[in-house]
Amino acid sequence: MEFVNNIKNGLRNGLKISTKIIVYMLPFYVIVDVLEQSGYLSKISLVFKPIMGVLGLPSEAAVAIISGMLLNLYPAIAAMAPLSLSVKEITIIGLFLGISHNLVIETIILSRSGVKAYSVVILRIATACVAAMGVNILWT
Repeated sequence: MEFVNNIKNGLRNGLKISTKIIVYMLPFYVIVDVLEQSGYLSKISLVFKPIMGVLGLPSEAAVAIISGMLLNLYPAIAAMAPLSLSVKEITIIGLFLGISHNLVIETIILSRSGVKAYSVVILRIATACVAAMGVNILWT
């Protein structure tokens, strides 16, 4: 009987988590897809073209990077989904966001422990940029 209860609890918890993830991802996926289909994504992303170029990413990837940095990884994944990214580009985004994801909440938490907020943000973004540039240069 305990086995059946564990299965039920696992399914229930899995459904709750899946629902939360879908709630995060679906709106971003739709927004990015609509922006891409309408041509606005390419216009918006022109602002970020120089920075994204140094990182080895298309300018449209800025939406994924920014959403991952400000929110968390789920909206970033949703923003990446409608884009045609290579394995290299996905790897670079993953590395970048692995270092500098969810900056707002994590910086607030760290600043409460006495760390200067601006130093955490600068260090994480700089480290993410250097790591991403390194992968871009070394990937052949």
